[in-house]
Amino acid sequence: MTLPALLEQARRAWPDRCALIDADSGRRYGFPELVDEVFAFSRRLLAACDTRPGDRIALLGDATPDFLFADYGVMSAGRVRVSLDPALDPAEQLAQLRDAGAKVLLYCPSHADRVQALRPDLAACGVEARPLDSLADAAGSVPPDAPPPVCCEPDWVAALNYTGGTTGLPKAVVHTHGSYCAALHNIIAARAPWTGDRMLNVRPLWPIAAISLLAHLLQGGTLILGAHFEPRRFLDLVARYRPTCTSLVPTHLVRILRVLSGERAGLDSLSCIEIGAAAMPPELFEQAVAAFGPVFSVIYGLTEAPWTCYRPPPAASELLADPAGTLGLVGPTTDRADIAIGDGQAPLPPGTVGEVLIRGAHVMRGYWNQPGLTAAVLDDGWFHTGDLGCLDDQGRLRIQGRAKAIIRTGGKSVQPAEVEQVLCSHPSILEAAVVGIADPEWGEIVAAAVVARPGTHPGGDELAAFCRERLSAHKRPKRLVFMDALPRSHYGKVLTRKIQDAIAARQD
Repeated sequence: MTLPALLEQARRAWPDRCALIDADSGRRYGFPELVDEVFAFSRRLLAACDTRPGDRIALLGDATPDFLFADYGVMSAGRVRVSLDPALDPAEQLAQLRDAGAKVLLYCPSHADRVQALRPDLAACGVEARPLDSLADAAGSVPPDAPPPVCCEPDWVAALNYTGGTTGLPKAVVHTHGSYCAALHNIIAARAPWTGDRMLNVRPLWPIAAISLLAHLLQGGTLILGAHFEPRRFLDLVARYRPTCTSLVPTHLVRILRVLSGERAGLDSLSCIEIGAAAMPPELFEQAVAAFGPVFSVIYGLTEAPWTCYRPPPAASELLADPAGTLGLVGPTTDRADIAIGDGQAPLPPGTVGEVLIRGAHVMRGYWNQPGLTAAVLDDGWFHTGDLGCLDDQGRLRIQGRAKAIIRTGGKSVQPAEVEQVLCSHPSILEAAVVGIADPEWGEIVAAAVVARPGTHPGGDELAAFCRERLSAHKRPKRLVFMDALPRSHYGKVLTRKIQDAIAARQD
């Protein structure tokens, strides 16, 4: 199966339903109109740009209908979609374009100034930069119900998704039409039947969010594109469109709760709020459930293996009593995903902590042009995630931390999550991130960045005394800095490298 084939199925299955609402303009698209727009973009791309199947087409834009049509349209044309994160600085974007070997960069008007500044460098590496609307008349009039212009195959590469994780340089995850279709099957099987339901999206469409939204469309649901996230605007959109589901990251929830009044007026339409990426502290989860009700579902996956585990809303309330703290139960596997806990030699029995291994058709093909890195994480069909976890007797996965995040200091191992949990138990600390810093004597030393609760002013000596009472000597932070907020990616993951750089800078 391929993405354009699934879009054709949706066009036939839901001819009279509303597929898409643009919250900014109020414009509505039915399923036939949405698919026509996607395939028309594919034809315009082929007419306007001299490309071949497998060529990389980069996209830089916002969560608008035109960007969504382009996202699906590039892949439906048999080209490889490379979505760029608008929040990256120009040098990082240029590095990704070079690494991908992109032939064309298509961009939304809001990013024209950025692209203009990059034009000399883009020209030097052979990238043709064009605004999305420059393709408008490239293929002339495209008749309704036209098929996709290219017959894609399941093993064709569909997308390169750049991910730097939280510790290293960016790398591109390769997904094929087949792996994306397997991920779509897993999403649809995990979610309740949402035919006719409305999903509000306030997240960027890169690098893989557009695929999760496509799963909602393939169930006959209506997608409301809310463009950028702003907490009061989110609440206004919920009141106006009465969505039944949405997807947020913990950072969004924190900001919504800051502006939310005590009443749930206008929020009762939401029956499912999907939460993925960063783990939610128990206190935040309790506040969110008090505000929205027990409507939270938990997703576990990585760009390399999206939507591997899913806990639906009825079970999410159990997390309130979860004694494991911030990293807890993420649920059973989705339909076509397998999980094993390994130590590098053989699967470990239930209850034993080890590295989380994932297998399934939804797993990436590998990393773009990095065979050594691919071989290091893909072994006999199993993807080595770098996450630590264990399976219970029911086959449910509990995440315990990151194997790669373990700090080795003076011959001993320190799990950052344990130190973070102690720091966050201090009444004046809102959140903490613990990292390893290279040290000539110890190999690494334990260092921490903390954020104080509003109105409090804890001191370093106070926190050091607090840790002495609760942590062994080798686990206590030897360096500690206060920050206004922890640096995070859009998905809410703490950016370890930036914290290490900040701690090192303050020591210099």
